[in-house]
Amino acid sequence: MGFIDKLRDRLIRRKYERILRYLRTANPDQLVAEGERRALKAFHRAAATVPAYGRLLRQRGVAPSSVRTIEDFRNKVPIVDKETIFVDNELRDLCVGGTLDDVALFYSSSGHSGVFSFGVEARGQARQIALGLEFALQDIFHVLDRRTLLVNCLPMSVRVHTRTISVAETSVRLDVIWTLVKKLRNDFEQFLFAGEQLFLKKVFEEGAEQGVPWREIVVHAITGAEYVAENYRSYLASLLGIDFDRPERGVIGVNFGLSELSLSILSENLQTLRLRRLACEDPKFRRALYGRETTICPSIMQYYPYPTYLETVPGPDGENQLVVSMLNPSLRIPLIRYNTRDCVELVSYGTLAKVVRAAGHEHLVPPSRLPFGIVWGKRQGLTTGDGHVIGPEHVKEAIYDDFGVAGALTGNFRLEQADGGVRLLLQMRKGKPPADKLCKTVAQKLRQFTQAQPAIQAITYEQFPYGLEHDFERKSRYV
Repeated sequence: MGFIDKLRDRLIRRKYERILRYLRTANPDQLVAEGERRALKAFHRAAATVPAYGRLLRQRGVAPSSVRTIEDFRNKVPIVDKETIFVDNELRDLCVGGTLDDVALFYSSSGHSGVFSFGVEARGQARQIALGLEFALQDIFHVLDRRTLLVNCLPMSVRVHTRTISVAETSVRLDVIWTLVKKLRNDFEQFLFAGEQLFLKKVFEEGAEQGVPWREIVVHAITGAEYVAENYRSYLASLLGIDFDRPERGVIGVNFGLSELSLSILSENLQTLRLRRLACEDPKFRRALYGRETTICPSIMQYYPYPTYLETVPGPDGENQLVVSMLNPSLRIPLIRYNTRDCVELVSYGTLAKVVRAAGHEHLVPPSRLPFGIVWGKRQGLTTGDGHVIGPEHVKEAIYDDFGVAGALTGNFRLEQADGGVRLLLQMRKGKPPADKLCKTVAQKLRQFTQAQPAIQAITYEQFPYGLEHDFERKSRYV
């Protein structure tokens, strides 16, 4: 590394240290108030410069001049979603100025819902994106302090921008990933994998069978995109030899982002990760932390209110749904009050810190005084004949609670209505025969998380009726 590179890295590190010091001493209420001020500015900027958004406001009878306070914003500005924004509008009309002239990159969602959403990136925007990403990665993985290779195995050619971290853009090519790790195992102090959970499961399981020495190197992983079971984290840790008391030897983190908004809107840190694991073990603390009785422990994350303003609104089933406004003035598609349809509860820093301290866990209060999001996922489920609900989150926790079961399954499954009840179909890994014992174990584990008792059937990899080959370019349909 030359003198200029060393100087650049030193300056970047100092900048991150200043940001961390600020977030650890700032007044939490002032952070939120500044986010509200920026939300108002972002709304007026979008109303004045984005043709499709200005048209939408006129159709809804909203005069931008009438939105002066954050209360006006919440009461008058319409909530939108991907159908409202992306179905009937040309992409250029969603961009600032109604032009695509300075767009360098287009990217898309997976289309899992049946509707594609899109993001665009302007020329010169990569540096700003890298700043936010590196800050999040430094906070939990210390990527600026250790020679790190970030293996980007996200699908759909999702690009990861960094300025100081080496990146391998492998997408979902298993052979490329395994070969790279073997070739570079002695050249990096740590490897960080970013990918969707079923693909990471396959990477680590089959990689070990291909001779990749996971336990001899430092491996981190970060995943998200859908509900991530805490037992899934434990299962991956068992494959990689991770000790949760030694984060320098490996951390498995959860991140919440959307391709049309940002790769990272909410993210875990070491303290929130430990809070969730503690809640899984201690029912009394779980009730206090989540404010309700629950068999499922959703992810606890923090968010920075300057680039994103977060709200929640009641969904059709009464659960709070996350609404996001993007505040960065350089964004080409500045989405305002965009409903992600994820069930999330927002909690102030002071409120959650008080609960944690009252339970005697002062050391688990995160040092950054940022607000929290408790992320439950999409909360899609089916109701059995006796009125009990079973959803993907229950099944995930159950199948990963037994490492033998988890290792025999792909992790792909389907809940479906059948014969007045619910049936759960489980896909076996290649070469693994179905077994009654496995189904009985899953049924036993399920009772820890739901009173629903579905009929359970394990099916060979080749005969699974909902897709023989998982291409990992789309999210699984679990229901």
